[in-house]
This record gives sequence, C-alpha cells and structure tokens, in this order.
Amino acid sequence: MSYFKALRERILPKFNLEIVLDEVFTPPLPDATAVVQKLRTAKPDLMINGATSHTDVITLLQKMREFQVKVPMIGLGAQFTTQEFRDGVGVELVEGLMATVASHALKGQDALLERFKARTGEPWMVQDSVSGYAEIWIIKAAIEQAGSADPGKVRDAIAALDLQEGPAAAALMPGYIRFNEQGRRVDAVPVIVQWQGGTPYTVYPTEGAVKQAIWPQ
Repeated sequence: MSYFKALRERILPKFNLEIVLDEVFTPPLPDATAVVQKLRTAKPDLMINGATSHTDVITLLQKMREFQVKVPMIGLGAQFTTQEFRDGVGVELVEGLMATVASHALKGQDALLERFKARTGEPWMVQDSVSGYAEIWIIKAAIEQAGSADPGKVRDAIAALDLQEGPAAAALMPGYIRFNEQGRRVDAVPVIVQWQGGTPYTVYPTEGAVKQAIWPQ
C-alpha cells in the first residue's frame, strides 16, 4: 500500500503520467473478469501488478489471455523472478512479464553466474542471491578498513565506504558503493527483469541489460 501511495501522490505526477485505472482488491482474487474488463476498456500503456500471491497472478494472467488483453506488465518484487514463480504460474503465462527488483544478474557476470549455479544448483541469481553476495563483500571491505570486527566500527566503516571497483561494485547498479547520511546507497537504481523463454533476464538499466525488453504488440 505504501508503494502505491508513493506512486499515486509523488512519482507518477512528477513525470506527468496519468493513472487510467486504479484497482485495489483483497487476496485471494476469486475472479479477475471485472478487473480485466476494466483494463481492456482503459487501454493503459503499462500495468503495474502489485499482486502478492501466485494464485492472484495466475488468475489475472489467465483472464487477460482469455480476453486478449495485451498490456506490458511490471510486477513488484523478486517473488516475480523465482523458479518457483515460473513453475507455479507456467512458462507460457509468464512470458514477457517484467518485474522491478533491487538487483539481478547483470551483463558481464557470466563467470559469477556459472560459479553460483554450479555451487547451489539454482538456475539463475535472483535479488536475494546478488544482493547477499555484494553485501558480504561490503562487510569484508569495511572490516578491513576498520581493522576490527567490532560492530560499531564496522558500521562506521560501511558508512564511509567508497567502492569504485571490486566484486560488490560490479554486482550492483550503478557500479559503485557509497552511502548517504541516511544510510541509503547513493545513486542506487532499480533493475527491471523480464521473462523471456522461461528465464528472467535483466533488461534495464541498459548498461547492465542482458537482453532487450520485448513489448507486446
């Protein structure tokens, strides 16, 4: 709810983007017919899907296919990028679906990805894997800079970090690690992932994209 509150009140108006349909429902969604009919009538350029369960996503996508409603869709969160999500929703229905996440495997990370797959048996690196990998390297750099494993000193060292290269900087966009006074990473940008051929690939930002985004015609 807080995510969509920010979209409605600040982010979309800032970029002169008009909301043509705003639907709120309580999970589980028993029938998506009414929502999809409104979606077909509104003819939006983009749909932001905030559904929090696989079953609701399945219900929406099945009904959209039934009514032949082809709208570019962005889901919110890494739950839209997992193997479990694909297997639960189905390869055909997830094709073309996008999701916005904090991190995902980027262009140039082939060697890292192959090591990860060989060690874990997972088919790709999702947000939790990429961010966790980077965070361990951030902590390592901070411990070395602080010369101590004392939590307070490590925290201060993390706040003062300016990593321009190395594993952590390479794993996250925009390619360097710094933090502001509020503890947020400077210049951090979201990553957009899209399902293509049963696999989620980074399609934005372009400098880290593994594939080009495919838009419904």
